[in-house]
Amino acid sequence: MANQKLTLEIPESLFEKLLHLAELTDQSVEDLALQSIINNLPPIVRKYSEKKYDLDKLLSRVTTDNLHGEIDSGELVDREIF
Repeated sequence: MANQKLTLEIPESLFEKLLHLAELTDQSVEDLALQSIINNLPPIVRKYSEKKYDLDKLLSRVTTDNLHGEIDSGELVDREIF
């Protein structure tokens, strides 16, 4: 996986707090900032970025009771395949 570069501008007061924390914990300001971002991601993002799905397991849960029929999406508009 390729790395991406991110430039982040933060208020000086926040940088000073990160710098102080970095000195106390012997970590870099960058590592602390990344940890803070990761820890504050919405739960839905963390849940789906960490969870792996097994297609066979998911398909085994499909039954005739929860299987839906065709869904009408309306008239063809342009070059949709019928």
